Amino acid sequence: MTGKPSVMSSRERVLAAIRRQPVDYVPCAPLVNPLSRVQRRGKPWYFPWDPPGEGTEYWVTVLGTDKVVGDWWLGRVFPEDGVRTRVWEQDGLLHKAYDTPSGVLHAAVRYDELWPFGQDIPFFHDHVGHHTENWLQTEADLACLEHILLPPRTAEQVEQVRMAFWVRKAVADRLHVATLATIGSGLTTALWMFGPAELALLTVDDPGLVERYLELEHRWSLRMIEILLDCEVDIIQRSGFYETCDYYSPAMLERFIGKTLRKEIEVTQQGGRPFSYVLYSGLAPMLDYLAKLDFDCLSSLDIAFDDIDLGAVKAKLGDRKSFWTGPSNTFHMYADDPEVVREAVRKVFAVFGKTGLIISACSSVHPMMPWENTLAMLDEWRRLR
Repeated sequence: MTGKPSVMSSRERVLAAIRRQPVDYVPCAPLVNPLSRVQRRGKPWYFPWDPPGEGTEYWVTVLGTDKVVGDWWLGRVFPEDGVRTRVWEQDGLLHKAYDTPSGVLHAAVRYDELWPFGQDIPFFHDHVGHHTENWLQTEADLACLEHILLPPRTAEQVEQVRMAFWVRKAVADRLHVATLATIGSGLTTALWMFGPAELALLTVDDPGLVERYLELEHRWSLRMIEILLDCEVDIIQRSGFYETCDYYSPAMLERFIGKTLRKEIEVTQQGGRPFSYVLYSGLAPMLDYLAKLDFDCLSSLDIAFDDIDLGAVKAKLGDRKSFWTGPSNTFHMYADDPEVVREAVRKVFAVFGKTGLIISACSSVHPMMPWENTLAMLDEWRRLR
């Protein structure tokens, strides 16, 4: 197909942009995080819909954007039969334990008003600063996790994943928008499971332990990808938020995740779907490494960090990757002057052009951001698209 196509559906537009194909106009697919009730405590809710949702229908039908319907960690994990969980409070701490055939896997957190998960300690979350004991510390812990961090294995379990996705797909089909599932996160989940400082030390002191965890997580992710491809998800996304050169050298990234990441990309693309990779910061030293990976879209790049040379990113990756990016939620979207947001949108268009571009605040739009800034982003997008 050559030239500018006629009117496209939102789904068609987003998928074409991700593949660097012609579009009728550049899509705007806002990445939205309404945050938890605890995170929002004492802060305003400026979204023009009631909390706590992302407002998908409003983004599409009122604002005219190409909001994608997605989910993180769809399907969760499926422990072996016989694995049991226990949760209890003691001395201001919340404890959770899994009793497995290999022993007890245990974690503990400070249980105060800032803990957002009630009487539960999930595996995968950003609130690791609450942990007084991380899930993974030793080989014995990993042996326990091997009974827990498992993909669906029975027809009933697979159907649970399918049903969870189909509920979202029904919304997407009604609104004619694309679907996305974030599956696979490698070193991102490793940071959550081991703890940030602890993981950094283990990559040097006991890299084999880290590698064995990553292989376990990879097997879970690969099976989830296969199931969701069969469900006709439009986009598979990997959260590489904590697997960049903010934390590791390019050589370490290649060692720890190069092989498994390539396999997940390969399986996704063999299924006829694009692979989007969330990489927020720390990209400057890893551009050569990224150029050797065949993912389709670089998502959530924060354009405002001092060490990000957008021209270098475009020169190294721009002929093969698409870019899902826009104003920074750290430096732009909370600004007092909406013109700051408009200038950021103009910068993205100037650097990346209109081929292979999807506009969104990065890493996401929050409910306490001045709503006029979001409207400024959308207005400038409409003017330039």
